[in-house]
Order: sequence, then structure tokens, then C-alpha cells
Amino acid sequence: MTKVAYSDTFLVDKAKALVPKLRERAKETEEIRRIPEATMNDLKEAGLFKLLRPSIYGGYQTSMRTYSDCIVEISRGCASTGWILSLCAIRELMVAESFSEKTHQEIFGENEDNVLFAGVYEPRKCIARKVEGGYLIEEGFWMFCSGSLHATWGYFGMAIRDDEGNLVDQALMTLPFEELEIMDDWHVMGLKGTGSNSVKMTNVFIPDHRVVSFPEVLNGTFKSDHLREIPLYSTALFPSLALSLALPGLGLVKAALEFFQDTLPNRKAAHIGIENLRDSPTMHSLLADAALKIDTASMHYYRVADELDAWAASGEFMDKPARVRALADIGYANQVSKEALDILILASGSGYVYEGHPLQRIFRDFWTLYSHRTLSPLITKENYGRVLSGLESNALRY
Repeated sequence: MTKVAYSDTFLVDKAKALVPKLRERAKETEEIRRIPEATMNDLKEAGLFKLLRPSIYGGYQTSMRTYSDCIVEISRGCASTGWILSLCAIRELMVAESFSEKTHQEIFGENEDNVLFAGVYEPRKCIARKVEGGYLIEEGFWMFCSGSLHATWGYFGMAIRDDEGNLVDQALMTLPFEELEIMDDWHVMGLKGTGSNSVKMTNVFIPDHRVVSFPEVLNGTFKSDHLREIPLYSTALFPSLALSLALPGLGLVKAALEFFQDTLPNRKAAHIGIENLRDSPTMHSLLADAALKIDTASMHYYRVADELDAWAASGEFMDKPARVRALADIGYANQVSKEALDILILASGSGYVYEGHPLQRIFRDFWTLYSHRTLSPLITKENYGRVLSGLESNALRY
């Protein structure tokens, strides 16, 4: 595919300008276990939640490349904030592609500036039954709902079964967030400020027009007929969702490298025969390795973003082999990002173990992100290897 390499620079500049504020608020963000209202207001005033929203609903309708640039910049300042922006903004793409104009009018019709999405596809429990005009969710429970404390609309996955209990389809539904109950259970090691609490539903009615087949959406069958002429809304969804989970990690390791370089001139060496750490040939090699690994991760992530944009612009839906490779790119980039961070942590010495040390927060946040199964280097590489061997991917969704 022809690569698309451009950026709406004014949006990226807005994101970059927020980095100093986000770093100042990082400690507070962890302590209150949510994004501070001042930060939410800054993100909203900059329009960053609307990066991927259709322009007819007040959005910027930009590209995956610009979206990626903005997420990385915000995550350089604060990973929790970057994570929330990344996931809430990518939901704008998901909802725009997946649902009909009627649903969009319900969501955006009254106050488009107030709309913010959060949700989770995989339920831990969901008892749903078909009723006249829609579905009744008798009982539903979803963990890891990032953005739950700020959202006005949600999306959630559910299984659709026939009268005998056989699985018929995997569905995606959307509903006002006020119809859910938010649990206060996000007590975690990293990404503490994301407020990724569990949510539950009890006897909630979802009308038919707010329910779509998720497998159909993942394969490019969209209900948004009124947006078919806009290339962005033909973007392959699952690789985009995976990219949204991974990009904050790139911002994190970039921040780690910046911190290391900023503090290096003041570091004294010990036990290696020189006075200043910056004069150590071993340190030079380690620092180069870390920087090159971060560059490698960037190239893989941006290859995915550019491929997503190029396929969307081509008028053809991204084919399965390309989607499998995109997921492998993401998994591999996640792995080399970890390797870069490992180098920087080990090279920094044991000072990072103190609470409040910037590298400790980066370490905890990155490991929380790195462990997400969608980003698994092993799983994504195995499936890519199967395709390279002429076999089908083992992944259920891609």
C-alpha cells in the first residue's frame, strides 16, 4: 500500500504544549485515581477527544497518523492521561463506523460537546435476552472500563444466544453511561489515574438500533451508511483498537529516555574508574541501544498508523493478512519498547525504587500496559508466522 505520512500539526502542537502541565499533575493523578478535572478541561479545550469524530458532529475527522502523534505526546507527560485520551478517542472511531445515523443522532444530537465514550468489549458476565424492540440486559459486568468516571456514553460487548442457549453472534451495544453502575475497584500497580473501574448493568433495555454485530464490524460491514464517502470511517477497526492500547507505551519510553538524558550530566560514576557517568563507554553503548530500540518501536507503530490510513484511502477494506501483520507490528513494538525501558532502568541504578521517582511511575505504568493480552508479542508474532506459513491466524478477532 502507498504510505500516508502527514499530520495535522496544530493538533499535535496542542498535545505537545500540555506535556509540562501533565508532568506537574502526574502525582495528583495517581493519588486521586482519576484524571483531574483541570486536565480533562485542558484536553477538551484542545479538542483532543474529537480527533477521530466526524466533522458533522463537531469533530476533527483527522487521520490515524495524527491521532498517534497526539497520543504519544500526551503520554510523554502522563501515561494515565494518555491512556484515557487514547481509548476515549478511539471509541469515537468505533462508534462512528459501527452504528447508524439514527444512533449517532441520539448520541450527538442534544449536546455534542458533552459526549465522551468509555467501554469494554469482553464481559465477565452478561445475561441478555431478546425482547420486543431490542434486548434486555438482565445482568452484566465488565472490568477495566477506562474512562468510566468521565464518560457520558458507553459501548459494551455481549453474546447473543438463541432460545436453546447457543451462541448466535457477538454484539456491540451503546447506551448512556447513566444507565450503568460504576464500581470503585481500580486499586492497581500502574496506570492508577485511569479510573478503569468495573461497571455493571441491571435490567437495562437496549433498542435494536443500538446493537450491531461485532464480527461484521471487524470485517468492514458498517452500519454508518451516511459516512461511507469519508475514508477515515473505512479504517480497519481491530488493529486501530490494538494501536490505541499500545501508543501510550511509546510515550512512556520516550519520557524515560528524556529523563535519563536530562539527569545524566549530574550523575557520578561508581566502581568503574571514572568520575562522571556520562564519560562511560558502557553507558554510551547502553544509551544508544535504548534510543535505537525506541526508534524501532516508533517505526513499527507508525507503519501501522500509515497502513491504516492508506488502506482507508484506497477504497478497499484492509485485508486479513495485512491486519495480522499490523497486530504483529504492534506486539513487536511493545516488546522492543520494554527492552529499551529495561536498559534505562538498569542503567539508572536503584534510585528509581523510591516512591515519587519519575522512572518508577514510568516502570509501573509501562508494565501495566505491556501485560495487556492484545499487545502480547508472543501471540501476535505466532499468528503472523502462521500467515507467513500459509496458514490461518488462530486469533478470534483481528
